[in-house]
Order: sequence, then structure tokens, then C-alpha cells
Amino acid sequence: METSATRVIFLALLLLFGFRKTMSEKIANQSCAEFLLVIAAAELSVVAVIQPDKPLMPLLVPLLILIFAFRSRFLLYRFTANWSTRDHLIQYHNDTKKKSEIAGAPAVQHRPNNAPPRMGLSLIENGKVRGDNLKQIGKTQLWLRQELRKFGYRNIRQVNYLTMDSLGNFYMDLNKYIGKN
Repeated sequence: METSATRVIFLALLLLFGFRKTMSEKIANQSCAEFLLVIAAAELSVVAVIQPDKPLMPLLVPLLILIFAFRSRFLLYRFTANWSTRDHLIQYHNDTKKKSEIAGAPAVQHRPNNAPPRMGLSLIENGKVRGDNLKQIGKTQLWLRQELRKFGYRNIRQVNYLTMDSLGNFYMDLNKYIGKN
């Protein structure tokens, strides 16, 4: 009985450490891969507790591999996300250059090494949506409302000023007279 109790505590701590981000989120916000990794790890833990007479190491190795795969997925995502953002920006600049050449306008001058501009576009000014800037980046008001909901703001009037830089980062100034809820 002591072996089972010790295994339960050890494996619960291991699962909490390995999958703490996923365990703190709603199931609806998780991807299928995350959910399957957690279920597989939980099944391995249950088998390790049910069979206390068997050695723990043969069941612990696959569990640690699952945790490592889960944790390294975030590092891989960060690495690939940076490259895809850079590639997307280069493609955007090339498309802009082609459109300006077709229209007969002079070509857009690029910064050295395709560095993105520091300034962003204002999407909301004085609580009102700038439709022309949304069109320029190829987004809609529905997209902007969904992005604001991710930050917890349901009403556009709650945001006094909002800009988005070329990497997709938002900078906002809230309207102090209208609360968050």
C-alpha cells in the first residue's frame, strides 16, 4: 500500500510539472495533440499505480518521453513561428513592391536586411475603428473584435487607441471612463 501511495504522489507531481500549462486551460482551448499526450501520460501513470509489484522504470521512461515531447513542442513552435513571421514579412514586402510597380508608382524603398518598420498602424483611434488601416493589412472588423475578446475587451469603445506593429504585436491605450467589463 505504501508503494502505491508513493507512486501516486510522485506521478501526480510529475504530471503537474510536465503538463502544467495544459492542465490549467479549458479542454476546449487545447489542441487534439495536447489532449492525447495528457491522456497517454495519465494512462501510463494509472498502469504504474495499479501494478505496484512491477518496477517503475519501464513505465517511467515512456512517461518522461511524452513529457519531453510535450515541452519541446513549445520550443519548436517558438522557433518556427519566428521564421514564418519573417518569411511572411518578406513576402508582404515583395508583394507591395510588385503592386507599386504595376500601378506605375515608384518602388517602395526597403530597409537593409528586410528589417520591419518600427511604427505600426493605428487600428482604433478615439474608440473608433480605422477601416482604411484594417484594409491595408487585409483584416476585417470581425477579426479585430475577436482579437480584442482574447484580451478580455468585448466593446471597441473600451479601447481609446490601438496600434499593431508589423510583427502582429498590439499596443493599446484604454478608455479610462469605460470599465473592462
